[in-house]
Amino acid sequence: MIVRQLGCCSFLLLVFLTGRVQAAEISDAVAQPSIVLIIDDVGDNLAQGSAALTLPGPVTYAFLPHSPFGPRLARRAFESGKDVILHAPMENTHDRPLGPGALTTDLSQEAFTRVLAADLDDVPHVLGLNNHMGSLLTTLEPQMQWVMALARQRGLFFVDSRTTAESIAWKVAQQQGIPSLQRDVFLDHEQTTEFVHQQFLRTIAIARRHGSAVAIGHPYGVTVEYLRLALPLLDEQGIRLVTASALIMERQDQLRLAQLQASEE
Repeated sequence: MIVRQLGCCSFLLLVFLTGRVQAAEISDAVAQPSIVLIIDDVGDNLAQGSAALTLPGPVTYAFLPHSPFGPRLARRAFESGKDVILHAPMENTHDRPLGPGALTTDLSQEAFTRVLAADLDDVPHVLGLNNHMGSLLTTLEPQMQWVMALARQRGLFFVDSRTTAESIAWKVAQQQGIPSLQRDVFLDHEQTTEFVHQQFLRTIAIARRHGSAVAIGHPYGVTVEYLRLALPLLDEQGIRLVTASALIMERQDQLRLAQLQASEE
């Protein structure tokens, strides 16, 4: 395909020019759009996880609980100034295996909270959490209430990976006053350079339209290789790469400012 046939410099130019074309077609209402990049499923594979941690800039990494390399990689991510979050395994509608620390519908509230607390304790320097799978669990209000109760207790934020359009996780988080974000784009459910490229450009377009976008990828070789080349170009296009916690803080500051201005009127 055309992207694979290009040399390194031509490939970078392609990403840059395509982004510029999209920028010209979209309203410039947002002065400095932001992108949050989350890399899921870190911890099971040391080589893949280590490669993913070399991505430039403020990337957010989601670590599987009780994984063989999760704690070591989480400490390295923290030392590099990255965001560390828990990638909490949640029951799905396809009976796919979840691994250790799974949150399932057969757990009582007490057991559910105990499992989630142990998952969080397993990931050093954790700032928040998102769901791993969860196409069933994220549609259930009681379980999402339990998640948000523990998030509030520990001062954590939540990112809804939106593995199903029926997810109510973000809505429940908002109702409970939990700082939260929603996934806009999955970068690599097709593991080809061409697909990752198109999804990355889609992320940029969403950020330009709405002020920010949240993209989720995985530590696949094709994803890491692409992002290592593409992320440094964001600044040239007027796009900021920020961690999940930074975007949440910015939104909270904007809300407080708007409330202050409203009270003065």
